[in-house]
Amino acid sequence: MTLVFLAAFLPAGTFAAVDVADGIKKVEPEIKAYVKKRAAREGGAPYISALVRGDINGDAKEDVFVAYAVEGIGGGNFSLLFQALFLNDGKRLVFRAERPNGSFGTAQGKSYIPRKIEKGRVICETDEYGPDDGVCCPSIKGEGEILFRDGKLIEVESVGRGKPARPDSTDPPAAR
Repeated sequence: MTLVFLAAFLPAGTFAAVDVADGIKKVEPEIKAYVKKRAAREGGAPYISALVRGDINGDAKEDVFVAYAVEGIGGGNFSLLFQALFLNDGKRLVFRAERPNGSFGTAQGKSYIPRKIEKGRVICETDEYGPDDGVCCPSIKGEGEILFRDGKLIEVESVGRGKPARPDSTDPPAAR
């Protein structure tokens, strides 16, 4: 809440630090620099909400997938949500892809919350707003995945509660 309050009084992009959620033990400088730069471009405060590690591209190196918000855009409570992938080149983490992940403050849309990287996929929980949900509280919970293909992060949408659709599924299209 403090960062949102301060956003009303500081020029866009003047936040000195990247705020990080409790429970995230380590955030590499490359990630902090990228998130801070993106927040400055959007005119808000950077906040890293989730970070998972694992090999997403099959090179046996630990890559990092991060979910972050740019909060207090325009001095209000509106936040843009993003996700970014950083691949390990053996010496450092290198930014490779980013995707929008919805927004907070509109009571619409779906967000993917990363939980782990497994078998080249980012396994996620999903939060989606129902028609009567308030801004604070998306009520539809599910599961989904994010894939890294051809340099892009691709969401694999949930079908029903807790059943991710698989692009390689043998089910007929009507069943997916």
